[in-house]
Amino acid sequence: MLDNIRVVLVKTFHPGNIGSAARAMKTMGLNHLYLVDPIDFPSEEATKMAMSADDVVQQATVVESLYEAVKDCSVVVASTARSRGYDLPILTPEQSAEKLNNGAKTGKVALVFGPERMGLSNDDLALAKYRATIPTSPDYSSLNIAAAVQTLCYEVYKQHQDTNLDEQEIRELPTAEALEKFYQHLEDTLDETGFIIKNHPGEVMQKLRHLFARAEPDSTELNILRGILASIHRKQ
Repeated sequence: MLDNIRVVLVKTFHPGNIGSAARAMKTMGLNHLYLVDPIDFPSEEATKMAMSADDVVQQATVVESLYEAVKDCSVVVASTARSRGYDLPILTPEQSAEKLNNGAKTGKVALVFGPERMGLSNDDLALAKYRATIPTSPDYSSLNIAAAVQTLCYEVYKQHQDTNLDEQEIRELPTAEALEKFYQHLEDTLDETGFIIKNHPGEVMQKLRHLFARAEPDSTELNILRGILASIHRKQ
């Protein structure tokens, strides 16, 4: 299952953080690193900080957008201390690990970390199903990105060893790409029926995204929803 779990770093500023994150990953059995539009990469500093995990750095997949990094993933967990107004279900590190491990039984999953200076944008959060928050002291809540990667990867590895996970129901969840196609289909349909107010289309879709994120439809259920939308089109 660990081979189906990827760590995604979005627009990392300091290349040393890429290397440190790779080292944190490898100690927990994770080897698939995705870099979204990094500021400085390839970099000798990244390789240096990775120590014996330099293979993770060298084999990292570099893409231009977060969508490219997660479109084939059925579970996407965004690590962020702030919601930025995007109301995703909030998970503890332990709950995040459970979602990732269960999703990895049937397909690719992703754990996403934002830029060091400002975190993930709302557009990035829209591609996630959950928001992972690491408890920290209210007196000083700033957490280095490598420390955050280490904390969450540790929980993933710890629960990976838990045989109780094998007894849980395995659900085949849709990929991020399939969900985005559904949301576009839904928005087009609601626009044609006049349900969406053209002056505020984003507000309706954001709330609907939240609704379906909480409901977490599996692949079969999503196909049913797409079929309903298709039937509406045929009747028009």
